[in-house]
Amino acid sequence: MQLPNGFTAIKDATSAGQSVNLIGILVAYDGPKSSKGLDHVLSFTIQDDFADASASIYSSINGRIFKPPNRFPKISGLGDVVILRNAKLKQWIGRMECIGDRQFTHMTVFPSSMIPVPELSHAYQAGSQKLPCDSSWGASQPTIPEQMAVIHLKHASSGLSQPIRQHATTAAFKTQTGKKDCLIKDLQFNTFANIRAQVVNIYHYQGQVDLKVTDYTPNDSMFYYADPEKEDSYHIVDKHWKGPYGYLTLSVTLYEENANWAREHLAIGDYVFIRNMRVKLSARGKLEGAVHQDKVNKSQVDIRPLNSASEIAEIDSRRKEYENKRGGVTAFEKIQSEAKKPSAKTSHSKKSAKKERLRAEKEAEQQEIEKKAREWEVERSGVNNNIRCAHVDMKSSTISEIIHNPHLRVRTLEKCNDYELPFVNCRYRSRVRVVDVFPPKLELFAHSLNDPNWAKRSEKQRADSTCPKERWEWGFVLLLEDAEVPRDGVSEKLRVVVNDTSAQYLLKLNAQE
Repeated sequence: MQLPNGFTAIKDATSAGQSVNLIGILVAYDGPKSSKGLDHVLSFTIQDDFADASASIYSSINGRIFKPPNRFPKISGLGDVVILRNAKLKQWIGRMECIGDRQFTHMTVFPSSMIPVPELSHAYQAGSQKLPCDSSWGASQPTIPEQMAVIHLKHASSGLSQPIRQHATTAAFKTQTGKKDCLIKDLQFNTFANIRAQVVNIYHYQGQVDLKVTDYTPNDSMFYYADPEKEDSYHIVDKHWKGPYGYLTLSVTLYEENANWAREHLAIGDYVFIRNMRVKLSARGKLEGAVHQDKVNKSQVDIRPLNSASEIAEIDSRRKEYENKRGGVTAFEKIQSEAKKPSAKTSHSKKSAKKERLRAEKEAEQQEIEKKAREWEVERSGVNNNIRCAHVDMKSSTISEIIHNPHLRVRTLEKCNDYELPFVNCRYRSRVRVVDVFPPKLELFAHSLNDPNWAKRSEKQRADSTCPKERWEWGFVLLLEDAEVPRDGVSEKLRVVVNDTSAQYLLKLNAQE
């Protein structure tokens, strides 16, 4: 993903003391809560790369930002997209983290549920719509390139929801340095762990080794291998996979010396002990492991044969339990399965129905996003949701754009002299707030047509008039400003004269005494 100008990829944020702008998916957070000083502190982890599995270990960073308790942006949950401006890098226990202060560092949070898919981002790219977001006090408004980066980053991380939900259940905010012995079923994203497992497959590529290992404990955040004897064929991704099936197999990528050792010593069926394994997410958003070369002792190998008879027996016991539970498919069951297979025509109909269902789901998802965006924006800005405007397809203009319309300035054809017109005939659609009215009392908004001070009449009309029935009409002035004033901008105001027809449309009432 191409980052907006002025932003740094997390993998390139390596210079301590440097101030950087970062953008990433929120994969963990804790707080805000009281710190040792007067401010509160928000601890968080963001990640910005989900495409390159081998580099994703470097694509996340821990951070802390300090602010008064009422100046933090609103976070809807894990998976939100975060823009961090002017954060300072600091070395901490062998890894870089970012620190934000109360004055110069700003955070903007985009709720995950209100970010559309890239196919529906044209309005945001054109500038006619803005992504809902909330920012710390003093933050600048996100630009169009920044909003497009948010949309594409959210799409790139679309497979993350399940691992993120699992990570949210942990009680404390974990650092990346904690290591523990555990079963595969207990692995959690963004931690280090030691595991004991059996090798079920080995792949070699580009100097790396990809191990498929299992201890026969399920973890539903890992890749799912469909059972060909029990599930439909379109669920099966790897037809050559011999098992185990389900959420039982962990992919572990070995680098440098660890990969060299595995190529020379490991075979399918071996039992291994893997130490200091980083638990991360694959490009598909599935839980996997990575074992890199030790930065201090480059010859160190963190994988070795498992020699403990009791630990091997535990793995074998779980394997037998899995095999007994899975069982086998009888010839009679296979015949029944063949009889139930749909014809090619039925299969085509199912595919068409599936495409239609996916299209309908995408439309429903976008409608839900737009609905939530409207509700969220109304709640955030305090605008009355009962006030609606016609011509919703028109681009909304600000008061400043109306006052400083570029079409007011024209140039003569002959001498090319610039001059400014007193007005231009334009129609605008704007989202505004009423800050003052004239006349100052509401009862004075309605005017009698018999009032000579309001309705000027000629001498002949006054002479011919014989006490006509009194009629009323609306007439008043509103002083308006933008409903959402930029925090670092100036609130410009505009006087608008509301005539009888417009007032009837606005108030849904006819003028009367």
